[in-house]
Amino acid sequence: MQPTRRSVMKSALGLHLSMAVSRAWAVAAAPQFPDRQNFQFSGTFLDAAYTHPMCLAAYNAGKAFLESRVHQPAISWPRTNPRNAAVQAFAELINAAPAEVAVVPSTMGGENMLCAALGLGPQAGVVTDAYHYDASLAMYGEMERAGIPVTVLEAKNNRVDLADLDRAITKNTRLVAISQIASLTGFQHDLKAVCEIAHSKGTLVYADIVQAAGAVPIDVKQSGVDFACAGTYKWLMGDFGIGFLYVRPDRLAQLRRVQWGWRSFSNEAHHILPFDDPGPAIGTWTEAASTAAHFEAGSPAWGALASAAASIGFVRSIGVENIQRYRQPMIDRLQQELPAFGFLPLTPAPTTGPTVAFAYKGAQAKFAAALEAEKIKITLREHHVRISVSIYNDMEDIDRLLRVLKA
Repeated sequence: MQPTRRSVMKSALGLHLSMAVSRAWAVAAAPQFPDRQNFQFSGTFLDAAYTHPMCLAAYNAGKAFLESRVHQPAISWPRTNPRNAAVQAFAELINAAPAEVAVVPSTMGGENMLCAALGLGPQAGVVTDAYHYDASLAMYGEMERAGIPVTVLEAKNNRVDLADLDRAITKNTRLVAISQIASLTGFQHDLKAVCEIAHSKGTLVYADIVQAAGAVPIDVKQSGVDFACAGTYKWLMGDFGIGFLYVRPDRLAQLRRVQWGWRSFSNEAHHILPFDDPGPAIGTWTEAASTAAHFEAGSPAWGALASAAASIGFVRSIGVENIQRYRQPMIDRLQQELPAFGFLPLTPAPTTGPTVAFAYKGAQAKFAAALEAEKIKITLREHHVRISVSIYNDMEDIDRLLRVLKA
């Protein structure tokens, strides 16, 4: 028997998804922190800036999707899938419309496609800063080798000076590209101020928001940002394999189409089979106009989208402001106590972001074994410590970490 639309949608999103989101919304009235019941990892995890543990709502939704794929193979997955639910959830999180959001493979994938669509060249360059994501900086470095003017602003006192940004933008600057929250240090841009400076000179702004979405409130309308992108495996508490690219609707006309796929067209028709209407062998179609039509070339990871629809619903049910408010005392304490023990602050204080970072000579050699013995996970490099706090942490976790780092 052919499934009804209602049953198809329940299969695609999964009954577990709707149940998980319903349970999550029940939390909204009175968030209970620390929230450990919605996560199943062991040990003390203070490394969500690397990858956030998947919440159970995301896990259950992804599992339900896979089960439906196994048991109902005849469903038209490219047309009936969790994509729209996930896009709507993300759009509402950042105060955008669903038509302004496209599904892309990752944050870097979205930035690459956007740069191609902008038509960067010798008279259309880029201003970025040293706190932008390292792979993004390498990408812009390769563009510079190809003749595109690129300016990289250096940091001063662990900040990017907006006056330096103002001076760096010239008539040949097409794009300002930043990370709203720096992955390496946790520095947080004033996105609205960046956009005001850039727009006053006719320049567009791209923001990598992968370290911000779900961690701090984002309003793309209020900030005026032109483009923004985030994967779902960090503060959105979902899985790898997808990201969301936001394009301000009045900027679409300024973008070249650099790839084509089945979402790029409507009214497609072929004319080569018996009883087809007459027409050219190549077929006929109408070019669609939306962010998805510009950037979604093929079928994304439906399972990851099912997880994202649930995990973003879970985040929204708690409230990003509540998440931020809960973790702030833990962030403040780390910033207050660690400098006295030789940790050089890299994150400007005070910060409202989820991450603090420090320079410490020989950090990896000194602390790696002790942290592993205590089952504490942070980002630890040769001379660099990064700590990121989420809703499952509490002051006992901070105590446990400080005992190791102060030893």
